[in-house]
Amino acid sequence: MKLVLFLIKKLFISKNSSLVFRLTNLVTIISLSLGVASLNIVMSSIDGFESEISKKLSNLNGYSTINHLFEDEIIENEFDQQFISDKVPYLEKIALLKSKNDSQSIIINAYPINDFNKIRLFNSFDTNKIKNESIVIGKRLADNLNLKLGDQVVIFNPKKLENFSNQNRYDFFTVAHIYNSGIPEFEERNIFTSLENLQKYYGIENYISGWVSIDPNDDIIDYPFYQMTIYDKYSSLFEWINTQKWPILFIFSLIAVVSFFGLLSSLSILFDEKKMDFTILKIYGLSHKSISKIFIFQSMILASIGSTIGILFSYFLIQLQNEFKLISIEQNIYFVDYLPMEFNFSNSLLIIIISVILSFIISASSVKRFAYFSPMNVLRTK
Repeated sequence: MKLVLFLIKKLFISKNSSLVFRLTNLVTIISLSLGVASLNIVMSSIDGFESEISKKLSNLNGYSTINHLFEDEIIENEFDQQFISDKVPYLEKIALLKSKNDSQSIIINAYPINDFNKIRLFNSFDTNKIKNESIVIGKRLADNLNLKLGDQVVIFNPKKLENFSNQNRYDFFTVAHIYNSGIPEFEERNIFTSLENLQKYYGIENYISGWVSIDPNDDIIDYPFYQMTIYDKYSSLFEWINTQKWPILFIFSLIAVVSFFGLLSSLSILFDEKKMDFTILKIYGLSHKSISKIFIFQSMILASIGSTIGILFSYFLIQLQNEFKLISIEQNIYFVDYLPMEFNFSNSLLIIIISVILSFIISASSVKRFAYFSPMNVLRTK
């Protein structure tokens, strides 16, 4: 092994090497770097996009909800279990909202006033403004109905609309806040109010739909409850992301793999450049196996250098994109206004390892041409 490494150093890192030899090494490293960098950037984009979507969705109303298996609504204090001690109780109702200009079917989400700031969407809100008969609406809904802060709207209770003489079939609410989630579909349907306010309006004091969990690392929920995460609630969205993920990864993986086949031409040029040196070494007794090792290790060294440079280059571009948001996308379609990227050290290390293994396979499968040559044929051509 020491002899092989010594020969690699003397043969391939020699100051007397020609310009063509050095350019071949450089071009090989650059092509490998670009192939690896493109693959890592795509993987980081997919991971970053999925992570950003998950973060946005969990910011809206927690990471998951905990509900009863057999009851849509339960009495809040009926269950004294440890797993609900740090959770936020919530109540969810469907209703009809009407303004001066138009009407819209909505979902009313209600939390205790003191727990509003636990939901990241409302971290910057003044919860003191969320008083009785006040609501928080989304920017998209406000734009559609031409609403602004302080405006009054009417919310109809669907269960009481059949009885027209029932005075509790509707009530007036004041717009206390307008939130911007970055997800127009969510803003168009979801409004928020205090838990006490909604319980009173529907006449179901002390009843809740369940609890909201903020922590994604919560323990397993016991019977008769079940937990629905954002991945369950928005399963179609994450299925769409996964559907797009694999074809993209496959295409860019092929691009990266093709760049590795440039090693063959590189090794061929290297052999032609150092053919006489190998002939002399072979005459002095260097075995075919040792010559094979020289080319294999040279290939693996080039792959290691190229893939490492590619990972470092991709890391620089990823940080540049996250800092300055150079690549923008349509928020109405993708829920974010720029392409988020997330550098993954484990994935990057795996790419380097696979690159070295792939270079070994490619060089080992073609090394016979370089190792098993006849010194006499080389000497005749000189």
